[in-house]
Amino acid sequence: MQITMRTLAALALALSLAVIGFVLFSQYAQGYEPCELCLRERLPWYAIIAAALGGVVFPSRWFIFLIALLLLVSAALGGHHSGVEQHWWPGPTACTGGGTSGANSVDELRAMMLHQKVVQCDAISWTFLGLSMATYNFLVSLFAALVLLVLTLRGRHAH
Repeated sequence: MQITMRTLAALALALSLAVIGFVLFSQYAQGYEPCELCLRERLPWYAIIAAALGGVVFPSRWFIFLIALLLLVSAALGGHHSGVEQHWWPGPTACTGGGTSGANSVDELRAMMLHQKVVQCDAISWTFLGLSMATYNFLVSLFAALVLLVLTLRGRHAH
């Protein structure tokens, strides 16, 4: 069975639309507010949508490599966020509660509370089978990148 570059791009497009659709559904329909790291993790997926559209219209090994690279970036971001959730390393101070100088008055405290994000990057709000969305992002992104790279480098495709 031969897999074309267009087919690989279309599969990447379907996957990226499914991932973005799921996180937007989780946010807007289920009420799971994203943290700062969650929002960063979405960026490669938006870029994958653009690259995959390019790969569908202009099938090329280079589009597939670009998609695989973006998936590796996504895996790195997901792995980092998963590590923050597990407290293996610190996350950004803006979303893990550390590093603030504190308020010197009630007015300063009120202003901080009104402008501070309430979603903590190191608090897991959603799990399935014991894994968080960040961990799933890491696993799905890494697996998809490896599949694309193997299929492309092994030459099991037709132009």
